[in-house]
Amino acid sequence: MCPRVQLALQDGTEREYLLDGPSTCPRPRGPHARYEPRVHLAYLLAQQGHDAHWLARFADLPLPAAERITEAAASATRG
Repeated sequence: MCPRVQLALQDGTEREYLLDGPSTCPRPRGPHARYEPRVHLAYLLAQQGHDAHWLARFADLPLPAAERITEAAASATRG
């Protein structure tokens, strides 16, 4: 299964986003999983050690979303 996380981006609606890219997770995505390039980029950068505040500014993400992405990246590297 492709890694996913629930996030609320700029519109404030919480949705499920894929953390890996379409080439890694080509299918099945399911009807509710979305691919957002900024989320994928933030996930990769979080795995490289960037913190949530930096990711929020760099990828233009809400801070709570960047924090969830950072937590998911930390879990992936531990697991």
